[in-house]
Amino acid sequence: MSKEEIEENYYGMGAVTERTGLNAPNIRMWEKRYQAVVPMRSETNRRLYRSEDVERLILMKGLTEHGHAISRIANLSYEQLQQLTKDLIEAEEPGNGSLEEEEESVRSRVAIVSTALVELLEDMELFEADVVGKLEDLEVAAKETDLPKVDLLVVEAESLFLETISKLRNVVQRCGARATLVVFRFASSKTVTALAKTIDGVRLLKAPVSDIQLRRECLILLNSVRKGATDEAIRQPGPVPERLYSADQLSRLSRISSTVECECPQHMAELLKGLTAFEKYSEECEDRNADDALLHAFLHRTTAHVRRTMEEALRHLVQSEGLNFD
Repeated sequence: MSKEEIEENYYGMGAVTERTGLNAPNIRMWEKRYQAVVPMRSETNRRLYRSEDVERLILMKGLTEHGHAISRIANLSYEQLQQLTKDLIEAEEPGNGSLEEEEESVRSRVAIVSTALVELLEDMELFEADVVGKLEDLEVAAKETDLPKVDLLVVEAESLFLETISKLRNVVQRCGARATLVVFRFASSKTVTALAKTIDGVRLLKAPVSDIQLRRECLILLNSVRKGATDEAIRQPGPVPERLYSADQLSRLSRISSTVECECPQHMAELLKGLTAFEKYSEECEDRNADDALLHAFLHRTTAHVRRTMEEALRHLVQSEGLNFD
């Protein structure tokens, strides 16, 4: 296709954002996660959109603004999108019911108590949610007199102490949060256990946390709130166990154990390498929807706990064989 034909029949990203009112990251996310549109690529790998793509994006933007989840409409035909839009217009006419009430019941409300996490979670399109509150830290939130009512409260704290519990519980109660996600770096096991028992629906994540893992936990918690789920995989309060052996230690153990009569340490080291690789893969695997997120979270946590059990067995074996590989 010649350059003239491309310019005449296709639109670049800049022209598409101008015509649709969507920003480029939003369009790319809809493409990647939901295949809402499938643009062509130029020889230089630029996205090229047809007029039909632009029209689809305009319709989908209007529908999502009125409470429709992009995950549910992305694969509808152009005619179906038109019909949904027509139904919305008719519903907005006087005497046809309250569209605002319907939208409010569909989208969830989220408050973020952290300056660092706001940027990561500000775009809540995948979650069918809106960020309605942003607070600097827990101290500020505790002193705030007018906290918004939310479905999910996301809190980041460098350290957790027993005295943190009452402060956090107060904020949760005043927000009416049905689920709470706490990202922390330092805390005793006693504090973690007490926090999990004191605040219903809390989920604790030990930092550092990847962007994918953070978004996955939010997606799972919001979905559990909507469905009233009580799945133990969702509500499990404890963080993923840390690794007892590094990749370098496992490699050295494989080499050392080959010189002794018992080959069990070598076999266990290889098993642990595979478990660790799958644990990392399942943590980083991207989610298309809440069911995906729940599955990947389950796989990640289950593999991590199996890995820890195998690590403890390996440690016992290493001690029994008198191996030294540090």
